[in-house]
Amino acid sequence: MYRTIFCVCLAIGSQANADEKTVSDVELVATFAEDTGDVVRIESAEYLRTYSQEVAAAACYLYNDIDASLSRELLIEARQGFDKKWNALMNGDETLGIIGGEQRKKTIVKLESVNAVWSDMAQAVDALTANPSDSAAVNVIKSTNMELFELTDLLVTEVSAQYSNPSVLVQADALKLELVGRQAMMSQKIAKDACKIFTGNESPEIKENLSTSKAIYEATLGALLNGMPELGIQPAPTPEIASALETIQADWSSVRPILDTLVAGGMVERDQQVYLFKHLVEEMVRLEDLSHSYVDHYEYNY
Repeated sequence: MYRTIFCVCLAIGSQANADEKTVSDVELVATFAEDTGDVVRIESAEYLRTYSQEVAAAACYLYNDIDASLSRELLIEARQGFDKKWNALMNGDETLGIIGGEQRKKTIVKLESVNAVWSDMAQAVDALTANPSDSAAVNVIKSTNMELFELTDLLVTEVSAQYSNPSVLVQADALKLELVGRQAMMSQKIAKDACKIFTGNESPEIKENLSTSKAIYEATLGALLNGMPELGIQPAPTPEIASALETIQADWSSVRPILDTLVAGGMVERDQQVYLFKHLVEEMVRLEDLSHSYVDHYEYNY
């Protein structure tokens, strides 16, 4: 099974539902440095990880004509965003606040590995955007998105370790930033797996993946909002962040019954499929905004 939620997420998921299977962990090494562009590098790498699942989810919804307008818009946005963030990490982009290209050979190798897989997927995205009935294009995206996720996940770990500055951010706060960043990706993985079930893939593995992701996602939201002292996670640090988390949590509560139905093997009508997709996209956008709020808070307070 894929490497994804790191050890603290696993602990959160286990506490939320002891019967759920969990996924392998990735060691937390994320932090950021002040006013040097390092935080933007880390965030850009995290965006690549989210795009890997955003593309896969949008492709599934577009190919199956589930809110084709939104899914096509997301594909185009993710296609352009991936190229921009990858180029910034490799070559620098002052408009994003990244000054200078990557110099470390090990990181360059990882970036090149990401791009090698992305190149095939990007061509498939272009083909599917032009012709939503292109089965060959959707199959390329379906068969490569998890490899891209794995590579971008490793890239996040590498970039975070390389550009971290422990004197700027304590580990407990870096932990919360990592949790928020992963939640954005998880929203799209959940959307992707739900689409698979909508469209006939009702294998036990897909349902198990969806059930596990659902439990971890929900428990992580609770931990970010209310804290989990036994894991070193404190409650939301400001009223504004708490309010944002409450909005995300309320929206999640509105889609969870649909996911519960899918996991239980029930049928979900087309209007509910569209509703789920739209709201998970909104969750992703809000979580990305929330990540910026956390960064702004820590930069101001350190």
